[in-house]
Amino acid sequence: MNEKRQWDENKEMVAKILKGENRYYQEVTITKVTGECPYGHKEGEQYRATALNSDGLCGSLYKAIHASLVTLHYGGSLLWEKSPDSFTGVCPEMEKVRVEVRRLEQKKPIRLKTKPPFKKMTGKGFPALDRYRVMVEVLDIAHRCYWSHRVGDTFEVDPFNVGGACGLLYGQLYHFISTLLTGATPAWASQEHSVTAVCPDTYDQLSFRMVLEERQK
Repeated sequence: MNEKRQWDENKEMVAKILKGENRYYQEVTITKVTGECPYGHKEGEQYRATALNSDGLCGSLYKAIHASLVTLHYGGSLLWEKSPDSFTGVCPEMEKVRVEVRRLEQKKPIRLKTKPPFKKMTGKGFPALDRYRVMVEVLDIAHRCYWSHRVGDTFEVDPFNVGGACGLLYGQLYHFISTLLTGATPAWASQEHSVTAVCPDTYDQLSFRMVLEERQK
């Protein structure tokens, strides 16, 4: 009897978490593009982003707005914005791209998971990307990854492509992508041109390795 009660309580807890996790999404509208965006963003584009789902946004733009987006996604508001349900943001590349982000409630709380194509960024004036790539390998997962990453998964990331990574994981990867691409290695890393760390989800405890590789010609 106690086991059944605990099972029912666990199911109720999980259902509550999932309902909260999937209650909102953020509508990201590209409001202005100055010059040419190397990733190809255009004025008027709209995306449905969450704390986990980039929906095809440029990785650097997604990372730049991610902290504020997470605040909206979990029901919070930004202290300096007039509206409790929105904010404006810019990309880090000379503020070429400006966005407006609005929180919207889903009629049916479902997980949004978009798998955008990996955009080719070689030959666009970034020598490091022409010569190198950064590969990520999932080493271990303590429980079950909600984004469905699995042990042994490998994928490429760069400052523009999220590469199918969960948004929270990409936020952790992003710190080191340009570090590795420009030939540097964090002082605490055990191997040159490589970083091993964990995603910020303390329950799933996904650990990963990032490695710099030369592109095959």
